[in-house]
Amino acid sequence: MRIERSAAGIFAAVFLSGAVLLGLELVASRVVAPFFGSSIFVWGALIGVVLTGLSAGYWLGGVLADRFPTPVLLLGALTLGAAMILLIPVVDGWVLERVVEWDPGPRWNPLVATIALFGLPSVVLATATPIAVRLSAHSITSVGKTAGRLFAVSTAGSIAGTFATAFFLIPEMGTNQLLGVLATSLFVAAGLVALGERLLTAGVAVAVLIAGSVVATIELEPKQGGRLSGVAAQNWSPRFRELGERQVAVPSGGFELVYSKNTRYHGLTVVDDGESRFLRFESSFQSGMYLDDPFRTRFDYTDFLQLPLAYSPGARKILFVGLGAGSVQKRMWRDFPELDLETVELDPVVRDVAYRYFELPRTSRLQVEVEDGRRFLQRDDELWDAIVIDAYFSDSLPFHLTTIEFLELARSRLRPGGVIASNLIGSISGDGSKLFRSMYKTYRAVFPTVTVHPVKDAGDDDSTPTNIIVVASEGAAPGKDVLLERWEAVRARVESAADLTKAINDRHEAIVPTRDVPVLTDDYAPTDALLFVD
Repeated sequence: MRIERSAAGIFAAVFLSGAVLLGLELVASRVVAPFFGSSIFVWGALIGVVLTGLSAGYWLGGVLADRFPTPVLLLGALTLGAAMILLIPVVDGWVLERVVEWDPGPRWNPLVATIALFGLPSVVLATATPIAVRLSAHSITSVGKTAGRLFAVSTAGSIAGTFATAFFLIPEMGTNQLLGVLATSLFVAAGLVALGERLLTAGVAVAVLIAGSVVATIELEPKQGGRLSGVAAQNWSPRFRELGERQVAVPSGGFELVYSKNTRYHGLTVVDDGESRFLRFESSFQSGMYLDDPFRTRFDYTDFLQLPLAYSPGARKILFVGLGAGSVQKRMWRDFPELDLETVELDPVVRDVAYRYFELPRTSRLQVEVEDGRRFLQRDDELWDAIVIDAYFSDSLPFHLTTIEFLELARSRLRPGGVIASNLIGSISGDGSKLFRSMYKTYRAVFPTVTVHPVKDAGDDDSTPTNIIVVASEGAAPGKDVLLERWEAVRARVESAADLTKAINDRHEAIVPTRDVPVLTDDYAPTDALLFVD
């Protein structure tokens, strides 16, 4: 009976440690993202560090288990791992700021941060399974079977932890509170081992740790309201930090925090500075609104996204891929009552936030559908006069919305004379231009005409990181004079229409060199590597 109880406790502990390890990997993405985004480099760092931790932990656990084959060793590994995880909310800000100060580069920043915060916990958690194998193997003839069962249980725990964290816990809890839940789970695992082995003193001590961890987890519940400090409001990703500084001056006292939530796709916040309200994904400013006039454009590039109305003056049906706060949509809805507007937005929380905090009208003329933009175009054969693409995950592009296959699909959904307008991030020339030039080359592979409208400030040159609006169409591009004349006629009819004079006059007319960049395809689209060049 004791052997059965002991085995059950060990198996349960191994299952929970496997669940916590993979859950920790997913939660780690939310810890690192506010500083370094959610690019492929971030995910590569997370996966690589956890796998390295597994390798080192399995080796170390095997060595320790042979030297100290006691349940106390397993208890120690579980409680130490739990304590390390519970410590992360205390030290993560300081560690991330130190990495930012050092700044070894866009590839290495997230790797260094991940090693510092999650390297040791991964190693410690991985030791649990080989220790459990040593404790559970009662004869040399059963070692293989015991090891196989325990590693299967650990893997099953990892599967359960992955699904539970990604599908249920992240959308319902704050990051720090989730770390508390993971730590508590490990303390519970230690308690099950103590119970199975009838270790009374250890069991009492673990019970105290469980109670303390539960209290700490409750205290870590995210609070709505308060302030977002100036340091926390900074975007430390290269390109996006430079772009953000052009768009938003971070107040020394930080922002008023209006709303915060972990969604399935972002750490989403809504913040105010007294004059404007902003929507942020992780630490990247996505949209803005003046508090005294919700329809007035806060970011210049959102006006530029109305260029399809100048290129195709007869446009009546427009599809948007990506909502944000709906700045473009609500402005066009107000100014052009003849337009039928529909938006495809992946994240239902973004849609709800746009309605609740950014005064997006609820009207039949401005529909919002929750779905992936590419999937929407695949299943719906409706034709559009214009398709506007402005979709980002924090500071990364959904690569499947950048490829030649996607653009061919979008082209097939245009009416004759229709246009596509896309918001790109980067510069036209220089070190930060590779992503733009690659996407330009991809658009040119699909559309005969592609024009480029950089969002310039005074003194900017072609190497300045900025928003760049690309307009693609089947027909020849109208000259600047024609576009200006068309838009003057629009503004004569609609007094509140945006002034696109600068957007048209700043159209880039020079040749864009593309020999050194690839056409993006579903098979090869290294968008993050092209954007975050060292």
